[in-house]
Formats: sequence, C-alpha cells, structure tokens
Amino acid sequence: MVEDVAETYTLKEKAIVLLAASLGWAHDAIGLTIINFLAVPIMEEFNVGKVEMGLIFSGQYIATVFGAILFGELADRFGRKHALVISILWDSILTAASAFAPNYWVLAALRIISGMGVSWGIAFALLSEIYSPKRRGLFGGVVHATFCFGYIASALTVTIMYPIYGWRPCFFIALFPIPILLLLEFALPESKLWEKYKEIEEEVEVLKTKVRISELFKSAYFKLTILCAFLFWTAEFAYHAVVDWAPTFLSEEWGFAVEEASSLVLLVALEAVIILPLIGLISDFIGRRASFAASAFIGLIGTIMLGYFTLIMRVKGLAIVSLFIIAMGFGSHALFGVWSSEIFPTKVRATATSFIFSVARGLSLGGLIIGYFSTLVGLTTAMLLAAPGFILMIILPMFLPETKGKVLKAVEEPVT
Repeated sequence: MVEDVAETYTLKEKAIVLLAASLGWAHDAIGLTIINFLAVPIMEEFNVGKVEMGLIFSGQYIATVFGAILFGELADRFGRKHALVISILWDSILTAASAFAPNYWVLAALRIISGMGVSWGIAFALLSEIYSPKRRGLFGGVVHATFCFGYIASALTVTIMYPIYGWRPCFFIALFPIPILLLLEFALPESKLWEKYKEIEEEVEVLKTKVRISELFKSAYFKLTILCAFLFWTAEFAYHAVVDWAPTFLSEEWGFAVEEASSLVLLVALEAVIILPLIGLISDFIGRRASFAASAFIGLIGTIMLGYFTLIMRVKGLAIVSLFIIAMGFGSHALFGVWSSEIFPTKVRATATSFIFSVARGLSLGGLIIGYFSTLVGLTTAMLLAAPGFILMIILPMFLPETKGKVLKAVEEPVT
C-alpha cells in the first residue's frame, strides 16, 4: 500500500495551508477584477473606450503566463512556501501603485506587470500535496470560492469608497495581505512530498530538469498540457465574456448606476461561494469529468436565457436572473486546481498547474474580444459568445483522465 503523505499533517498545518491558498487566490481576484468595477469612471477620466479597457482586462491576464513560468519554476525548484509568499507580495505592491497612474498607458503598464504575481498554481500544488484525495475536490472548491470573496471585496470597495474618494484610492485595498504574509513566512509548512522528491532528485541524476516548463512539452506530458490548457481556455473565455462586462452590461443595458451594478454583481459572486465548494464536493463522489460537464451545461442554459430575455423579450428581472444561472456554470472552475495537480507529477506540479491555467486565462482574451465586438453588434450580443465556450466545456472533459481519489507520490508515471 502506498503511504498517503497527506495523512502526516496536523489539522493546524492543513488549516494554515488552506488560509495561505485562500489568501493568494482572494488577493488575485482583487488585483485583477477591481478595475472591472471602475471601468466607466476610468474611461471617462482618460477619455478612452471599451477597446482600450478591454486591452487592460486581457493584458493583465496575458502577463500571468510569464508569471506562471517564473513563480512555477521557483516553486518546483526551491519549494512551494517562499514562492507563494513572494508572488502575493508582488501583486500587492504593483496593484496599489495603480492608484498613482497619471494616464491610461501608465495604468495599463502597471496592471499588466502586476498580473505576473501568480500565486494560484503554487497554492493548489501545495494544497493538493497536503490534503487527502477523499476531500481534495471539496477543499479545492473552497479555495477557488475565495476568488469570490476577493471579487466581493472589490465590489464593496468600489461601492463604499468610489462615491466619496473617486476611483484611485480603491486600489489601496490590495495592500491588506502584507501583515499576514509576514506571519505565513514563519508558520506555513513546506510540502513533504516536494521535499521527498528533492531528496530523490539529488540521488537520481536522471530526474533532474534544468527548466521545468520544458517538461510540459515532452512526449510524456505534451498531450495532457494541450488538452488541459484548451479545456480551461474555453472555461475562461466564457467566464470573461460574461463577468468582465457584467457591471457595464447592467449599467448600459438596464440603467443601473456604477454602485448599483457593483452591488448586484456582488450578489452573483455570493452565489458562487456556495456553488464552487459544492461542485468540488460532488466531484469527490462522481468524478472530475462528469462534474465539470454538468456545471457547464447549466452555464449554457443561463447564457441562452441572457440573450432571450435581454434582446427579445426585454424582461429586466429574468435577464438579471440569467446572470445567477450562468454563475452556476462557473462551478466547474472549482476543479481546475485539483484536477491539474492530480494529472501532473510532483517535479512539475506547480509549474504545470500555474502555466496551464495562466495560458487559459491569459489567452482567453474574453475581455478584449467582447469589448471589440460590442462596438459592432452591441454588448449583450457580444456577451453571447460565451455559449460556444460552455458547449466545449461539456464535450472536452471526456478526453482527460479521471483522477478522483488519486494518492499523490513523490515520483510517479504520467497519467493516461
């Protein structure tokens, strides 16, 4: 019987890891989404349009690809703990600096560079190596749900601060993790599985990899890398096609004020706090593939409703309800971290999980594409491009391996 290293951690250590992973992901949400709520006043101050804002929306996500390579390499080579803390600190400082941008181009540069502070893949690699496979999906969903808390923090910050101080001070919310990071530097445990692998790597020369990212494109992992990236890309495209522009949709299509639109989207985010852990838990029983596809099907129904009740029937209440149904479709995102962590081995787990998700998110271009098409066909019609993404999310999971219940090992063969 293979020993499950996850059983050797105390409840306190697991709680600290859960806190660190949640902090990183929640802060990532703040850094990347607060500008969504501030799009209208920023466009007005800098005299730019939706295409320019779409460039920032997508540009900061594209930068995460480079951050994933950098911080994923650090995590796989030198350990999960320090790489996680440094990545969050990077994002905190550069996001706060956005408040001082004198013009559009400086703001765009700061937002893009801050996007390199990728903590997501590192956090999920650490979480997956410390938590038991019996409930890995559940706790992966819990961590992913904290993105919603970050999103909520962005919405609340704008709702409370913007009417009084304007858009610039809203970016200072990004500094809140710094005191917690100082504590985590001492309290956060390192992955014993990673430490065991490093010991074996030092003894077995053939295991050593000069650059971790190169492993993902070798024959053993190439197919899995492409399939995971493509599946997650479809999910991210659908997500950004709707979520990036939801506050603007509510303002332009239905006449909500900036603060009102932020408050309404806040309620949608609160729903996701329940949906994400639920989908993660369900995946622990019925598997990653079935859970992913089922969630995506609900999102497809919601997207169809959004178009029907906004463009054809013009029923305001049901159009808003459709946003809540679409949010159920994003429950599949709860499986990104645990599924990819279970597919790829310890030596490249942080790099693979970070890189695949960052490529999917960074190259989804949902914000930019929807911003462009909205100038041609209108915002609502452009947002309906999320539907093909949901369709692919239903089909593609069958081509990836099922990993429910997998016990992770220091050295293992590629999953097929």
